[in-house]
Amino acid sequence: MVRHRRQSGAGFLLVGDTWYMIGEDRGNSWHPDVNMYSSKDLQHWKFEAKIIENGVTHPGLGKDRFIERPKLLYNKKTKQYVVWCHWEGKNYGASEAGIFYADNITGPYKFHKGERPLNVKSRDCNVFVDDDGTAYFISTIDENQHLGFFTLSDDYLEAKDCKWLFKGMRREAPAIVKVDGVYYMLSSACTGWDPNQCMLSYSTNMLDGWSKLEPIGDRIAYDTQAASILTIKGTKQTTYLYVGDRWMDPDLPQSKTIIFPLVFKDGKCEIVPLDKFEINYKTGEWREL
Repeated sequence: MVRHRRQSGAGFLLVGDTWYMIGEDRGNSWHPDVNMYSSKDLQHWKFEAKIIENGVTHPGLGKDRFIERPKLLYNKKTKQYVVWCHWEGKNYGASEAGIFYADNITGPYKFHKGERPLNVKSRDCNVFVDDDGTAYFISTIDENQHLGFFTLSDDYLEAKDCKWLFKGMRREAPAIVKVDGVYYMLSSACTGWDPNQCMLSYSTNMLDGWSKLEPIGDRIAYDTQAASILTIKGTKQTTYLYVGDRWMDPDLPQSKTIIFPLVFKDGKCEIVPLDKFEINYKTGEWREL
């Protein structure tokens, strides 16, 4: 198990052999900046930059606006780095998505816009890029009632279509990975900062045919909520890692990022809640310590 403090709602991007992680710096509990770190082993991290900063990147940040769940994308066509996030206001009344962009991964990032994508109320969120470069923004919509799968424009800066899925199921913290042509999604129920049962669904079509939700892990997802699923492609095997937020441990500023191995076998998925493990990043193999 890997822990990182004051870096919550993490989003990841692999560039060459280096992982970049962005997330909420909850030092100022309700007005987090967005920090970026880099690592080659997901254990030892170097601080790169405060890529989105209260009162600097946007005048409303730190006053009437705050950010949650920042996620990082790279657009191969425009060669720009794009951040999508939950862009919120007082009492969660704004229900918007925020979009930022930069020419360099460490910034400076510029504010593109904040809005309800396609005029749909949007809150807790994540992103996914398919093999063909098509990008999606996935968020809880319509007062947390459903999940919205927004297909993004070619430059990743706009939402151009939305499919409403998991209607009335009140899911949040969606994290998607594609394994052998099958999309797998982990998500949780809406229970505030308290953890709950993680659920799994899968489909061969990103926008249709998702299976019935099935429980995975223990009843509180090992005291986490899904943030990301990482893919480690080695010479001998591909390893998948579950990244979860451990909120309020013991308080919001000290919320932690937890990493566990995630195993796919015979169409099933299992979180392996190890206290310690190591990965050979060349071969892709991992073992418990």
